[in-house]
Amino acid sequence: MIFTRWILALSCLLLVADPARAEPPEGRFWVGACTHFCQGKGLVEQNLESIRQAGIDSIRDEVVWSAIEREKGRLEMPERFDTYVRRAAAEGLDVLLILNYANRFYDDGDRPRSPEAIEGFCRYAEFVVEYFGSDVRRYEVWNEWDIGIGLPEPYRRGGSPEDYVRLLRAVYPRIKAVDPEITVLAGASTSGGVKRGWLEEILQRGALDFCDAISIHSYNYNEPFPQRSPETCAAWMTEVQAMIRSYNDGRDVPFYVTEMGWPNHDGRGGTCPQLSASYLARLYLLARQSPSFRGIWWYDFQDDGWDAEYNEHNFGLVRPDLTPKPGYHVLADIAPLVSRGRFLGRQATDDDDLWILRFRIDDQEAWAVWSGDDRDRQVVFQSAHPERPLTIRQAGHAARIQSWGFRDWARRQPKHDDQLSLVVGHRPVLLGTDLSGVSVARVTRLEMAAPEH
Repeated sequence: MIFTRWILALSCLLLVADPARAEPPEGRFWVGACTHFCQGKGLVEQNLESIRQAGIDSIRDEVVWSAIEREKGRLEMPERFDTYVRRAAAEGLDVLLILNYANRFYDDGDRPRSPEAIEGFCRYAEFVVEYFGSDVRRYEVWNEWDIGIGLPEPYRRGGSPEDYVRLLRAVYPRIKAVDPEITVLAGASTSGGVKRGWLEEILQRGALDFCDAISIHSYNYNEPFPQRSPETCAAWMTEVQAMIRSYNDGRDVPFYVTEMGWPNHDGRGGTCPQLSASYLARLYLLARQSPSFRGIWWYDFQDDGWDAEYNEHNFGLVRPDLTPKPGYHVLADIAPLVSRGRFLGRQATDDDDLWILRFRIDDQEAWAVWSGDDRDRQVVFQSAHPERPLTIRQAGHAARIQSWGFRDWARRQPKHDDQLSLVVGHRPVLLGTDLSGVSVARVTRLEMAAPEH
């Protein structure tokens, strides 16, 4: 099934996205979203159809140990797990599975730390990898070990880096022996865990010897602006990647963000749906600046409920009934550029808060333009080839064609046949088709109120 995302032709920027057609090239960037099919959330077929139409090419979910080993020593895959994984793979979606959480038959339901429990976890992990075979190429070992999510009381507390690396050391060679071609992600820690040093401690204890990539969660929605902005988050993730390289003799390590989002709840930490959609676009685009960054999985695809004041009910790209929110349409527009485009660099201007990221896709150059401080700016572009019209699309909206020629009559300026003016704000604007000879003539910050953060 082919979905038109972004038209790149005489009338629009045209990209064709069909992940079922071919295996993605090594090192591509995954445009992912988290689902909760394992927990029985949503209707699998309808969700997968909607996921594909949003340009998402990977889902992240789980197959919990406790549901697979319900009788000690007997491993059996629940039908609901098999169903969602097989159907997602058949739709051409990459599936990232979390191997996670405890089992009541081992260590009293705590994290697997004893030799018996670690051996039990390894058998479970081997079973999952063998069972799904080529339908799953990526596995993540645990989810937020650093805070104790998914565990019963009294074990719902942070876990030690030492215990996590001990589990990694045991399970990694076992599942790679089953399928050497899988990619094993380690870490999956909260942003707080990264900042407190938990991630660095597992690296100090040799985690890179027992995984193929590092993953983190990078939430910052509870911070004040600008600390909660995608630009601040992207800068911080660049620092995290540099720290990881320092434990790998300066070499790149594949890096994944397997949870990130700005929830739309009312109250502290909430972000309005329109601004959240803009932040989504900016974060995915900014991530492409790093060659070792391999993907972001938005948390999550579908809202968990209808409570407007509860953050956990408002992370989704769609409502509980699959009604799209603004982020859904924005992601559909940027996904082909993010997943298939080659990052060329940032266009320099005299305004540090104006972002212009340049990409090449299908032999055409495309620019993504926005204001990093969320304030409106008038950007005047100039072209050495004004006979070539410019295609303009604000993410989440229809494309339009604009011919060159601009007169700033409000400031009593003469007409310039080789210029074009555009007001940009917090939502990225995508420019094409032929950008050769295009430059930025001037940038003017407009005195308009920024959106509420």
